[in-house]
Amino acid sequence: MNDEVLETYLNIVKTHSLTKTAENMFISQSAVSNRLISLEKELNVKLIERSPGQKGILLTQKGEEFVEFAKRHQELNRQIQDWSRGDVTEVLRVASVISLTDYVKGFYRELLGKGKLSITLATHWTDRIISMLENRETDIGITPRVFYSKAVEAVPIFQESLYLVSSRSVSSYPDFIDAKTLKRAHEIYFDWGTNFVEWHENQMNPLELPLMVTDTTELLPELLRIPDSFCIIPACIFKNFHDPDLKLSRITPEPPPRICYLLKLKEPHSQKQELVRQFEQEFKEYVRKLEDVSL
Repeated sequence: MNDEVLETYLNIVKTHSLTKTAENMFISQSAVSNRLISLEKELNVKLIERSPGQKGILLTQKGEEFVEFAKRHQELNRQIQDWSRGDVTEVLRVASVISLTDYVKGFYRELLGKGKLSITLATHWTDRIISMLENRETDIGITPRVFYSKAVEAVPIFQESLYLVSSRSVSSYPDFIDAKTLKRAHEIYFDWGTNFVEWHENQMNPLELPLMVTDTTELLPELLRIPDSFCIIPACIFKNFHDPDLKLSRITPEPPPRICYLLKLKEPHSQKQELVRQFEQEFKEYVRKLEDVSL
């Protein structure tokens, strides 16, 4: 299976068109078709559905499954070529929730500046990250919560206190506020893990619906313009907004902290074991310098 054929297939997947693939690769459409047919014969599977008058391409189930294998095959070939030239670049796949990616973005700059390392960084929800680890689609996960998995180990890295955030101009929450006085109907709700959910249910009426449930913090400055609205988030997210209209309030009783976990396979690939260990060590060193966190 050569790289030329795999590159053609991945291009077809990207463009959803044999014609556009031919244009992108500066080859004829018949050459694209021949490479696809050759690949299907070699694999003995049907990768693409073909129907008269069909616009674009439609992957079969096998075709969708093969995409990840094709990418891995290309990456392995690239690493072999680097190795043969004595120019080895280690590749580490990291999956993280977006709020933690934003918070530790300086870490990746520092890490990449230390040596020959290539990082593939993807952002997903926690359940997807755990699934990716179980399926060996990523090497490391960084999440604010964990779900049980026989294959995955969760290492607590740091924790952050949670605060109430509101708008000074349209709300009047005090600097210190009793959680039982808060109304869920005014809340933009984030799930910060099992302990937080339990605390939240004990402090506020669980039968009252929140204003919004979301995992996207980018919307907050706009949503907090709604009178009396509030959210409960770590200080690091608040600081990222750089918005003087927003204010922090301490909550009593204090909510459980958000915990950052590093997720890794209990039995990692042998060639990645040392790289994962180094990443974990460097990550721990980096967070020691962060404000508003405890280890």
